[in-house]
Amino acid sequence: MKNSLGGSAKADRTFYFLNLSHNFSDQIDWNYQGYGKLWNYNLQYFNYLNQNSLNIETKNSWLLEITDWLSDGRLKLEPYPVSIRIMNMIRYCSSQNELNPKIVSSIYRQTKYLSDHLEYHLLGNHLLENGFAMIMSGYAFREKAWKITAEKILFKELDEQVLDDGGHFELSPMYHQIILFRILELIDWYTEVEDQNPRFLEFIQQKAIKMLNWLKNMTFLNGDIPHFNDSSIGIALDSSLLFEYGQKLGLSGGSTSKLKGSGYRKFGSGIYECIVDVGAVGPSYQPGHSHADALSLVLYANQKPFIVDIGTSTYQIGEIRSQERSTAAHNTVTIGGANQSEVWGGFRVGKRAKVKVIRESDSQLVADHDGYLNNFGVLHQRSFIFATDKIEIFDDIGTSSGVLSFHFHPDCIVKVLDEKIVVIEGIGRIVLENISNLSLVQYDYANGYNNYIKANKLVANFRNSVKTSIHVNN
Repeated sequence: MKNSLGGSAKADRTFYFLNLSHNFSDQIDWNYQGYGKLWNYNLQYFNYLNQNSLNIETKNSWLLEITDWLSDGRLKLEPYPVSIRIMNMIRYCSSQNELNPKIVSSIYRQTKYLSDHLEYHLLGNHLLENGFAMIMSGYAFREKAWKITAEKILFKELDEQVLDDGGHFELSPMYHQIILFRILELIDWYTEVEDQNPRFLEFIQQKAIKMLNWLKNMTFLNGDIPHFNDSSIGIALDSSLLFEYGQKLGLSGGSTSKLKGSGYRKFGSGIYECIVDVGAVGPSYQPGHSHADALSLVLYANQKPFIVDIGTSTYQIGEIRSQERSTAAHNTVTIGGANQSEVWGGFRVGKRAKVKVIRESDSQLVADHDGYLNNFGVLHQRSFIFATDKIEIFDDIGTSSGVLSFHFHPDCIVKVLDEKIVVIEGIGRIVLENISNLSLVQYDYANGYNNYIKANKLVANFRNSVKTSIHVNN
């Protein structure tokens, strides 16, 4: 299965990534930073080698160009884009009848660089991508040392990074999909190699089964995933394609186990699906993709998005990045305009909220966090009761005043019926008790990177506590 996401390219040197297009009229600037580092990384990844619309001559020409740029220092070698480019180049070469020796040599030299610059300092998905690239190149070039190194990395990191319920420890459904695809692809070709390690193959198959089961839990009936933490549209393969790939490889986990270690909980009836975040910022030593979103929820009604996470539209440090990671950008309570956890600098987290699950059952969830304790002297406790066509939420913040927020999907037609009731056309209504003010304000829903749709956000002021009743139409 080809990973066909990652933008597109045309023979006239027009590249389209992250919803931004650029044409290089004469020569491609492989270090182009006009749209920031992530756009440039996508240019370097060479995911577009999968495109049938580009002929072999164009692809080879571009691969030779970037090889020259890497050789003479115009483009700096970096382990993460090198890892993804290596995998794309090996896939491409494996599909060709005639190999260009200079391109093959470039793959070898880039892997040699990677073997000396593995991202142990960053860990997380970066080190996993290093490992996936190293093992693919190790078998392609019959380099035993690379294979051994890669297996060690993948044994250790996947054992830590895949949690007890199968979730990836960076707690982003999008990154979970990305890593799951890498594992499925690895299983796909690894089963065909002659000198495979049976213990390693069984290990990655079991990890894939756990991750597939987690994704089944986290995927809504219409195929969407919730955009908790750094997650966006159009970056990873859809869940349906990953499930299909898993079935093709004969991976089945039988009954799907409940969500646990990842900190997510899912509740539903025949007419709604609700996922709640009661997890910690994670992982503790690499929380760069985390948001200040403890006790937030995402709700779908009759297989349509209703209350949503606003998503991630950029990794560029600045106002938008800070806003999208803030507590106010999630479906929970803020006090004094503060964040529950200190998110800053694009990928940094300082002091973070600790979440405690107090009570849970098939129809109830009670949890609290201490993110406001130092500044305001209170815990935020949130209780959920899930009925057939109604969800009741009770927020308690002690003696403080707070602001409750719910972000509606752009397709929702929303109106305030009176001072405490909001009606969502064709979906249901929300009734609030003990509020002093209720209003609808517009926000920017991230419809992928660098792409926004105006949508409505419910904002309600309250003191001490507030009760929310969400009624879903049958």
